[in-house]
Amino acid sequence: MSQTTRYASVLAKIGAERSKLLSEGKLKALTESRSLAELAVQLRDTSYQEQIAKVPLPLTSRKLERAYYENLIETYIKIIKNSPKKARNYLGLYLLRFELEHIKMLMKATYAKLTPDQKSAKIYFSVEDYLKKHAVIEEAVKASNVNQAVHAFKGTEYWLPLNIGLKNYEENASTASFDVYIDKLFYEKLYDSYIGLAKKEKPYALFYVSMENDSFTLLTILRGKALNHEPNWLRLVIPQNYFNLHKATVEALVSAPDFESAFKIVLDSYYAKFFVKGQSPEETIANAGKAFRKAVFQHAKSSAISETFNIGSPLAFMTQKEAEVFNLTVLSLSVSSEMTHENIRNQLLL
Repeated sequence: MSQTTRYASVLAKIGAERSKLLSEGKLKALTESRSLAELAVQLRDTSYQEQIAKVPLPLTSRKLERAYYENLIETYIKIIKNSPKKARNYLGLYLLRFELEHIKMLMKATYAKLTPDQKSAKIYFSVEDYLKKHAVIEEAVKASNVNQAVHAFKGTEYWLPLNIGLKNYEENASTASFDVYIDKLFYEKLYDSYIGLAKKEKPYALFYVSMENDSFTLLTILRGKALNHEPNWLRLVIPQNYFNLHKATVEALVSAPDFESAFKIVLDSYYAKFFVKGQSPEETIANAGKAFRKAVFQHAKSSAISETFNIGSPLAFMTQKEAEVFNLTVLSLSVSSEMTHENIRNQLLL
């Protein structure tokens, strides 16, 4: 089967879904909304209508955010199901992210003694249906303590990292270690999935995977330095494979005595252009995160037409759709906080 034939089905889906993306003009018009009710009315003629119509009153930014993400997940599933098998394995990571967030949330929520109903309300079960983990997640939801929540995942790929996290939890009564090991598992899977792509597909996925992996590494180390984390803890947290970073650079960052020293090393790295000194380490890190996100979005927009019969096409569209949901979430939060139209626009990814 030719590459053209393999991608024919997903390209048809992408074409249909791309026509539903909100224009920049529409997004700017939405910043004029004076209330969440008005924002919801403005979205009636969009692809989000079905999900928003089901949102129970009174409207809140959190309820609308969930509606946006339900739409995003539904769209992801359509694209992934219609993609060629090897591409499907890689694109599935976009759904896996949600599952990993579910698991991290369940550990925190169980520790905080949330009820099963409260925990269930935070889960996107359409993801779990697609990834075939619905029953496992349901069992974890019912857990009355963290130990039971971890044991719900026995027999899954999450058992080992969660078990290691459980030992740390038992020592210090903090659920933070679960996040560390689950995040690390994701980046291991991200790298392995990229390596598993066909040779001719890799160049089209390289920009996305390198930005995802390397930005996480840099921002995590800088955040760790700002919080005075030990080098050994940072070595535990970050991925072991890099794309445009040298291992020696990463080790120098990890070993740097403080944030300022680490920041100087970053300014000599491949990604120096994404970093501008802010008023505080937190602002510097936040601005870099925005710069990475914007670069990926701009790449997706510019390659949306040129890359067709390869994995670049679904990656470009899924990135654009994700950016749209990010913008709608920002809009909802900003409108509910009564921010000015200008301030809202400055927050958007355009």
